[in-house]
Amino acid sequence: MGKSFLTEHQIKILRLRAKGLKQSEIAEMLGTSRANISILERRALEKIEKARNTLLLWEQINSKISLDVKAGEDIFTVPERLFRKADELGVKVPYSTAEIIAFLVEHAPVDDRLAKRDFTLFLDTKDRLKISECLLEDLKEIGKEE
Repeated sequence: MGKSFLTEHQIKILRLRAKGLKQSEIAEMLGTSRANISILERRALEKIEKARNTLLLWEQINSKISLDVKAGEDIFTVPERLFRKADELGVKVPYSTAEIIAFLVEHAPVDDRLAKRDFTLFLDTKDRLKISECLLEDLKEIGKEE
């Protein structure tokens, strides 16, 4: 399994958890403590989240267009900003204003029309809208922790 960020042990634990086993049951099966299983599972899930964020960042870097949305911004202003930026770049956005707003309401950190925190809206190379809250600055900070 050299092509994964996860260890064999972590994969085994995640498989057993996916089958519905409790951490204490897995610990008994593997001859270790529940605390150890908990640590291994948490670290595995952290690695998975970092891998997801890295892939999303890669998609954002290679996107046709990206637009930063700041905390407190009314999402009803976002489609017009996206269309304006797309026009400047010569990119066709295959979505209507209503579709973009519906996407933001469902997928972005939004509460009552306002962005709860900063995020980036981007159109990937396959014309799919995506939301990213993983910024380059975040990855730089992660690198410092290790």
